[in-house]
Amino acid sequence: MVVVARRRSAVAAFALALWLAPLLASAAEVAPWVVATYAYPQRDRAAAIQPLADYLGRRGDHSVRVVVLPSPTALVDALRDGQVDVAVPNLHGYLQVQPGTGDIRALPVPDVPPAQADRYRAVLIARGNVDSIQALQRQAGQLRLALVGPDSASGGFVPVAGLQSMGLHPQSDFASLTYAGSHAAALQTLVEGRVDVAALAADIYDADRPQGLHELWRSDPIPPGPLLCRAAAGVPCEAIAEWLLEAHTRDPAVMAALRAGWPEFGDAQAFVPAPPMPLALPPTD
Repeated sequence: MVVVARRRSAVAAFALALWLAPLLASAAEVAPWVVATYAYPQRDRAAAIQPLADYLGRRGDHSVRVVVLPSPTALVDALRDGQVDVAVPNLHGYLQVQPGTGDIRALPVPDVPPAQADRYRAVLIARGNVDSIQALQRQAGQLRLALVGPDSASGGFVPVAGLQSMGLHPQSDFASLTYAGSHAAALQTLVEGRVDVAALAADIYDADRPQGLHELWRSDPIPPGPLLCRAAAGVPCEAIAEWLLEAHTRDPAVMAALRAGWPEFGDAQAFVPAPPMPLALPPTD
């Protein structure tokens, strides 16, 4: 009888193990939500999005992981490939993915106060006798141009679109094209005479306005890029959008950290639904 009882117990335990195995495997296979952004010089972007990731994890009762990719384009490539679930892009990255098509959804965007939103613009600055757009157009073939980077908004595609509207193409109409890597670096290369024309964020130029430089052009205000979500099984983009709209009351640290990582967010206190985007990427040269 004892042997039979033991056999029955062993069979029951084995059956229970078989029944639990898929459940345990399923639980082990639940991947964390990946909340990601892109690197920028002298900005701790991992710290800037950690409170956001923690907040989403608490609201969804789900594990999270923070990732920082090398560039805005690398970020949106990872989002498309299913390696990222929630992204904090710049405007260039946001426009690349055309939210609403495929699996990518637009999430809310920081609500930048109007006076600060008005200051987020691009400028073209020149030195020497390049003191007007007409002079720029005449001399472009002899001028060295600096942009912040191909992925930048105020130091990349916005001034590129401005130059194209003047009939100038950065890749072909200037003596050389340099990517400085940051707005401060673009301004410094111009001040030091290593380039003749530079494009950068207006607030960086306005904070210093070095002597001997000429402002040739200033863009309209540039809107920030809304956050992005990859719609997939286990990634509740609609719920995440609602949680973001409640973040200012649930966890103000979320926006405080984002403001530290992105000066263009100004004194934003809350998220708002993403409005229609007035900008598009310009055609490539």
